[in-house]
Amino acid sequence: MKKIVIPSKAFFNKAEKIISGIINQQPLYQDYYHINDIITDDTPELQKLILKQTELDKFKISAGTSDYVMYKAYKDKIIADFKNNSYYRNYNNPPGNNEARFALAEVENAKFDNELIYTYKDFSLAEGSTGAISEIFEYIKRSFQVPEIIIGTPTYYLYKYLAKFFKISYQEAFSIESVREKTVFFNPIQDILAKLSKKTKLVVIVQPNNPTNQIYVIKDVKRLLNECKKRKILLLVDELFSELIFASYQFTPTDILAEKMGCLNNLVIVKGYSKSKNLAGLRIGYLFSINKKLIEGVNQISEQRQCFAGSSNYSGLIALDSFVQSVKSKAQKNPNISEILRKTKKIFSKFSPTIANLKIVKLKKIYVGYIDYLTKLKKYYGEYCKEAYEILEDEIIQFVPKIVAYNTIVKIKGIDNVNFFDFCLNFYLCCNVVTQIGPCFAFDQNRWQRDKNLGFWLRLSYSRKNKKQFMDSLKLLIQFKKIYLNSPEKFLKTNLTF
Repeated sequence: MKKIVIPSKAFFNKAEKIISGIINQQPLYQDYYHINDIITDDTPELQKLILKQTELDKFKISAGTSDYVMYKAYKDKIIADFKNNSYYRNYNNPPGNNEARFALAEVENAKFDNELIYTYKDFSLAEGSTGAISEIFEYIKRSFQVPEIIIGTPTYYLYKYLAKFFKISYQEAFSIESVREKTVFFNPIQDILAKLSKKTKLVVIVQPNNPTNQIYVIKDVKRLLNECKKRKILLLVDELFSELIFASYQFTPTDILAEKMGCLNNLVIVKGYSKSKNLAGLRIGYLFSINKKLIEGVNQISEQRQCFAGSSNYSGLIALDSFVQSVKSKAQKNPNISEILRKTKKIFSKFSPTIANLKIVKLKKIYVGYIDYLTKLKKYYGEYCKEAYEILEDEIIQFVPKIVAYNTIVKIKGIDNVNFFDFCLNFYLCCNVVTQIGPCFAFDQNRWQRDKNLGFWLRLSYSRKNKKQFMDSLKLLIQFKKIYLNSPEKFLKTNLTF
């Protein structure tokens, strides 16, 4: 690992000039996430300067996505469909390709005990989960005169900025609870309940949560569902990471709870292929709800935005994965895989040419291969996380136990009395390492710096292909922190807060 060298004053002067130019241009959003993103990802002049100084390639320890390759059978399916001119030449209805929607309905029904809760009409494909979330926010904006949204945090930055974009009033709900020494639990649900009012039309939670990697307890989710039903509020649950839970028994899908409580009409769930399938670039996402008014509104928005979602081009993949996930879900109740495969193929063959044209032997091979892939994937993430925690052990004040791959946040000691933006900026300038911290996921920089219950929380995405470089970057962070705290006057000082 390369030893850190404090750059010259001339270097810092050049960097400051570039950064000042960015700030003075007044980006669309003057917030920590976007400023950090522009400086580290959309400023080639600065990157060239840093590369020359450090001789290190830029590296993200808070990437939020995984470098792990997709399952080979799925890649083969995508390639085959394009070679055979399937799907991509077709126009579809606004909610997307019917084969894909029938398949998604089947897999989401599979978790219930012999009940058909959903039909294909309850599903709408989207441009990734982000597209689905955006359509829901636009629906809320169009449906109510003065709506208010409550967002459980920490969470995906986009929720807050969609509210700003659509000019919807919003509140961020937050709570952090100490569980035992060093271990904490982020649980915004109690704060959400306290903030509910007559104006509240939408509540947002991410379950399992990103970036905290935790799962909210069932009794709290039930309380939230019950209040949403009583107050006629829509609950948006982002379940993007639901397949990446290390111990799957710890998670109960929200719609299973809602169905038993008679409040499915108050629930909309968002899912996608970016995280669990490592297909972020293909933008495959969807939402589903039995709320007919919501689905009709979303479909109208989808038609005006893009005619229909481009994820329809991957309907063969969606059908194949839905088949695999259906078998996987049913196998939890029935160990006879051969019987499950046969019955599931019979159901899927009614609406899916993809499954109808595959023999049972091939489908079994794909299913078994996927289970092996997922097992190895979780093992890889688990070992990766353990190693990262071991390197940072003496630096961590608080953390969240490993529950869901592949993001988590840890509180680093000793940085509370410095400007967080300046610390992360100088770490980037001196080591070419990009970070994301607390204000990327809730509130603003000032609150994270001043609130004793918060502080310097760093996101770790233990999913990078170059594992050695990831671990070296953590070691660089430790080394840099000591140098920076001992000689802050030698570094660039902006005193900016976002």
